[in-house]
Amino acid sequence: MIFYRSPASEAGAAGPSVITLRTLTAVALAAYPPGALIRTFAPDTPGWQMFALIAGFGLILLSLIAATPVMGSRLQRIVADEGGRLDEMEMQLRHKALSWSYGVLAGALLLFIVYLAIASDSDLWRPSGYEEWNGLFWGAFLYVTLLPTARLAWTMDAADDGED
Repeated sequence: MIFYRSPASEAGAAGPSVITLRTLTAVALAAYPPGALIRTFAPDTPGWQMFALIAGFGLILLSLIAATPVMGSRLQRIVADEGGRLDEMEMQLRHKALSWSYGVLAGALLLFIVYLAIASDSDLWRPSGYEEWNGLFWGAFLYVTLLPTARLAWTMDAADDGED
């Protein structure tokens, strides 16, 4: 996991509110797949290639911009900081978020493997070059990094949160 600890801030306590983190994680996780799909399946006509380049990379950039503030947030600290720096409640939250995320990611991986098995016998798309595998890697990296934090943000009570 990734957690950026600012040299000026010890615990990452200040930062975006839970509602803001919900929005940021939702945008980051929702914008990357369509951006990658647009880049992968764009028609080869000249006008569409430029559109796919701008729209696809624009969505991917939006995803990265939304993910950046999450990396130093207090919820990302719960998910990714050293266990010795967390109290018991934070460790329980971490365990629940990581357990749920593991289940989701394991299911997605199994579905992807089944798809690849079917695609190998059919005329369906399979990743074939560096750019396609690279896009899958960074998408998986984004989801592995943000899914536990998104789970925390969407299950926490926002009424107790007075920061922004």
